Amino acid sequence: MNFAPEIVYPLYLSAASDSQESVSKKGEELLKRKASTVNLEDPNLIKKLFTLFNGTVGAENIAAELKVSPAHASLRMRLMSVFCRSIAAANAFPHTLQCIFGCIYGSGTTSRLKQLGMEFTVWVFKHAVTDQLKLIGPVILSGILRSLDGSSTTETDSTARDTKIFAYQAIGLLASRMPNLFSDKTNMAIRLFTALRLEDQSLRLTIQEAATSLAAAYKGASMIVLKNLEVLLLENCEVEQSEVRFSAIRWATTLYDTQHCPSRYICMIGASDVKLDIREMALAGLNLLNDLRQSSAGSVDFKYPDVTEMLNYICHQRPQLLCSDDQRNGKLLFPSKTFLSMIKFLMKCFESSDSPNLVKEDPSHSPVAKMCIILENAMSYEGSSELHALALKSLVDLSSREPELVSLRYADRIQWLRGLLAHVDSDAREAAARLLGIASSALSSSAALTLLSEFTSTLNQNRPTRFENYHGVLCAIGYLTAGCLKQSYIPEEMVKNAVDILVKVVDSEGSALASVAMASLGHIGLRCTLPSINQNSSTGALLTILHEKLTKLLSENDTKAIQKILVSLGHISWNEMSFPHLNNALDLIFSLSRSKVEDVLFAAGEALSFIWGEVPVTADVILETNFVSLSQATNYLTSDAPLVSSNSYERSDCEEAHAMAREEIIKKLFETLIFSSRKEERCAGTVWLVSLTMYCGRHPKILELLPQIQEALSHLLGDPNELTQDLASQGMSILYELGDASMKEQLVHALVNTLTGAAKKKKAIKLMEDSEVFQEGAIGNNPTGGKLSTYKELCSLANEMGQPDLIYKFMDLANYQAALNSKRGAAFGFSKIAKQAGEALQPYLNALIPRLVRYQYDPDKNIQDSMAHIWKLIVSDPKKAIDEHYDVIVEDLLVQSGSRLWRSREASCLALADIIQGRRYSQVSKHLRKIWTTAFRAMDDIKETVRNAGDSLCRAVSSLTIRLCDVSLTSTSDANETMNIALPYLLSEGILSKVSSIQKASISLVMKLAKGAGPALRPHLAELVCCMLECLSSLEDQRLNYVEMHAGNAGIKTDKLESLRIAVAKDSPMWETLDICIKVVDTNSLDILVPRLAQMVRSAVGLNTRVGVASFITLLVQKVMIDIKPYSTLLLKLLYTAALEERSSAAKRAFASSCATVLKYASPSQAQKLIEDTTSLHSGGKNDQLSGAILIKAYLSNAADILGGYNAVVVPVIFVSRFDDDKDTSALYEELWEDIPSSERVTLTLYLPEIVSLLCNCMSSSAWAGKRKSAKATKKLCDVLEVS
Repeated sequence: MNFAPEIVYPLYLSAASDSQESVSKKGEELLKRKASTVNLEDPNLIKKLFTLFNGTVGAENIAAELKVSPAHASLRMRLMSVFCRSIAAANAFPHTLQCIFGCIYGSGTTSRLKQLGMEFTVWVFKHAVTDQLKLIGPVILSGILRSLDGSSTTETDSTARDTKIFAYQAIGLLASRMPNLFSDKTNMAIRLFTALRLEDQSLRLTIQEAATSLAAAYKGASMIVLKNLEVLLLENCEVEQSEVRFSAIRWATTLYDTQHCPSRYICMIGASDVKLDIREMALAGLNLLNDLRQSSAGSVDFKYPDVTEMLNYICHQRPQLLCSDDQRNGKLLFPSKTFLSMIKFLMKCFESSDSPNLVKEDPSHSPVAKMCIILENAMSYEGSSELHALALKSLVDLSSREPELVSLRYADRIQWLRGLLAHVDSDAREAAARLLGIASSALSSSAALTLLSEFTSTLNQNRPTRFENYHGVLCAIGYLTAGCLKQSYIPEEMVKNAVDILVKVVDSEGSALASVAMASLGHIGLRCTLPSINQNSSTGALLTILHEKLTKLLSENDTKAIQKILVSLGHISWNEMSFPHLNNALDLIFSLSRSKVEDVLFAAGEALSFIWGEVPVTADVILETNFVSLSQATNYLTSDAPLVSSNSYERSDCEEAHAMAREEIIKKLFETLIFSSRKEERCAGTVWLVSLTMYCGRHPKILELLPQIQEALSHLLGDPNELTQDLASQGMSILYELGDASMKEQLVHALVNTLTGAAKKKKAIKLMEDSEVFQEGAIGNNPTGGKLSTYKELCSLANEMGQPDLIYKFMDLANYQAALNSKRGAAFGFSKIAKQAGEALQPYLNALIPRLVRYQYDPDKNIQDSMAHIWKLIVSDPKKAIDEHYDVIVEDLLVQSGSRLWRSREASCLALADIIQGRRYSQVSKHLRKIWTTAFRAMDDIKETVRNAGDSLCRAVSSLTIRLCDVSLTSTSDANETMNIALPYLLSEGILSKVSSIQKASISLVMKLAKGAGPALRPHLAELVCCMLECLSSLEDQRLNYVEMHAGNAGIKTDKLESLRIAVAKDSPMWETLDICIKVVDTNSLDILVPRLAQMVRSAVGLNTRVGVASFITLLVQKVMIDIKPYSTLLLKLLYTAALEERSSAAKRAFASSCATVLKYASPSQAQKLIEDTTSLHSGGKNDQLSGAILIKAYLSNAADILGGYNAVVVPVIFVSRFDDDKDTSALYEELWEDIPSSERVTLTLYLPEIVSLLCNCMSSSAWAGKRKSAKATKKLCDVLEVS
């Protein structure tokens, strides 16, 4: 008798936990065999198991025989593992509670049971429904806490450790599900932080996770609780254990908003942690993590605390900050990294501060003043160089906010600043020099001039020994002189003296110091026109005298020095009124047009912008803020170009000279550089043109030149140099912002033409002998080993090969490369413009989308990425866009798949393979045949990568076709239509193709189509069957024909070889398809199918095909049976003739067998005639006799009931033919005679008259063989009948 598993499960479980080994073994066996399918979510079963666990000791009114004792420890452990797998057990209140407390505090509990109890607690807290949890949560929590209080922190037992792990996990789970249990007091937070400090290392990770869950529970707690937690976190953010610090920072960033000062202070402390994960979390809490990674994607929504509150809180935490240096003994109050984060964060607080004026009535207590004190503390000698530089730069930033307060403060601390001019960090020295210049405005004129004199006399007397001192003094002279010029109290003689000293430094020192001296000259030049220089008893313009030295410096490899010199040339030219002097500066800048260093080109672009005029900065911004360069201010290489500011610095007094300089720049850019044959010069021209467009974009002359700039940049989009391309496209987007409505329309139109291939021919570049056509290594090495990269080498290579006309091929290749690059360049420009173009793009989408789809599959990864970028920008919903433009896309891809360019063919195939997947019949019906044509053409391509793409397309279109033809997945009408398109094409073009891969793919697909098509296959049966039958021979390995021809020589029997060939053919996919065809044949199909089969019987060639036709007819007749009757006359005639004429014995047997199968359904007259014709063959030649024997054998096997009525005709023939002289013939008839069931004597007696009659006829035969055969038969007859 079989019980339900739920009934016997408790019994088997008890047995499996028994102390007797034999009982426990049997219990285990029964559990596996009979209770493995038990439902652990059955409430009745779970109730029984809890009763088994807890017993019925406390229950009243229970009969003695029904009382259950509590389970022993072994069974309890077994039951606990069951409860931890059942959600029903987690919700079985109050049993759950009894069970957990029984495990943790029960009288006979063990450490293992305690562990399992805690594990079950975790399970309950995870899976109990909320209503249950409200009832049991507080009770269980108190039990867990009691358990933890009773344990020691030094326990080494692994079970006790696991118990604690589950206990803390349970607390974490309960905190996430019932936060209100914890949020009204801080006891649990204090407990977990204490545990993190005191517990063993192996437990801390679990406690840390529980603490993280608990943090969320305190969100929204009362202000008093949050205030108490602040104190707790401050105490724990600097303790020894990293897990405690981690949790403190995590709580600070989770619990409080970003405007909460104490939590941000805790993050500042964490920023100097030794652990990377803690540092990063702290920096994220201060919104400084992106600064660290130099990411442009900062947190836009980050809200900073009020700067006054933040400063007051920091000063309250560390009152020593406000003490003097002497009281602090020059020591740093925070670690350097904490200070760095604090300063960066406070400066961001200043930036986000709403109040424009942070100075109160008492300036000494204003936020700016407090910030200055903090920054001065950061300058303590213990601080890092990075910290010192940041502190000084921040002081410069503060001066731009409160110039008066800062300049007054540091006018009293000039000596301190002078000491910093010798700092080891160059940025710190530069910032100290700036501060000196700013502070000079608060000095009296005499004090400022005295200070400047001291600096100049330092350099006049002797060269400072330390580089740092020299560098600091040079910087200071520049900023101080500029500061004095701003106040207009410096005598001209002192300016001349300072300039002379700086010129001497440039003339005599190396690039490092000379570039700093030039920068200082530039700073002076921002405030006034530089005076003429006296040198070697002659007077001349500064740049004229320094021309030779500067040319030398610019030709060196010191990139930073060259950048400084170039920018200083721009600054010096700022107030220059003489065109020859400006021309000198331009000559120096243009001398770098072949530089390959990007930073140098950008610096030169800035210098040209200063010479051009109307840059978006003033002299005050450059000299009195942390201004580095125009490119850093706009950051136009790493982000979108901002609209150029019109906040320019006007200079009317020197406009004429600058107007002439502008003409010179235009001439150089548009006549020499942009259309140069050298890629370096084109790159330089692009950088400089884009720099001018960006920095001086509002200048009337630039606006006037916009069409010309656009044409130049369009030309540069196809440049092989990546930087040229990128900047040309960047320039396009700047032009788009600068242009009016007509310019914007013209620009979009030009770009669309570039992408769609309709752009006008680019301006020709004259090729010189050293013009680079390909990038180095683009084609390979020429025969002599040099890189094939110049026009001259292309010519020589073509000549060496004896084919000078090849040079045109090489040039075509270069043009094609430019076209590809142009598409990529256009993509970059287009993506920037697409952001603003909006509706203007809609008319072009029909032309753009098909090309964008194709280019996303281009073999060139760069083009792929670029086009994918545009696609994302202009197409908000890609699926919808492809659906709407589906026909246009497919038509374009089909056309391009036949392109003469292999890239287009490959991309088109890959794109088609992708977009046809999952389509409905209505979407692909008009294209399906063309897609198949495309796939087969690509599979036979000359280029391997295109063939691979063709294979991918073939797989995709095969999958699509199979799905559309499968009546279980597609409507019957659509399946029929798809079959009408695909099957005829595959049979005519695919299977008969000379390309083996196409043949294999076609046969495989036809077989799969046949499997899924069902009745949809019927209209195509005739073509399909005939094709498959012909393929049995045409697709056979041709080597088998060769083997058959030489079989005799090789000692191989022909019959065996034929049998082998037929067996292989019947194991092929073609025969499998024929089997499928048989299954779908119906009566209506016969009208088309039988005539085609009859034709094949007459004309088919090839052993496999002829055997296949015969076998198929046999199978067909067996399937349709009586329905074949109308066609039996035709088939019998053809099959009888084929069996008679067939030379191959295997084919002869196949046709005979087929003939016999049809005979079963023939009319009596047809049957009589066929059998008579067959028996008459015995008197013919050898072939006739063999054919007759094979046919009679087939009739006996397949139509014995029909043949039985004609035994009187057949048996005599068999008897007489046994005695034929030919061994093969006699052997066949002998087999037939032996198959006759009655004994020989009975048979002969029965058909004696007919046999005698036949013997008489044979005796009278004119053939000697016939007479001999009948004589032997007569003798045998007499012997058997014992007649003498």
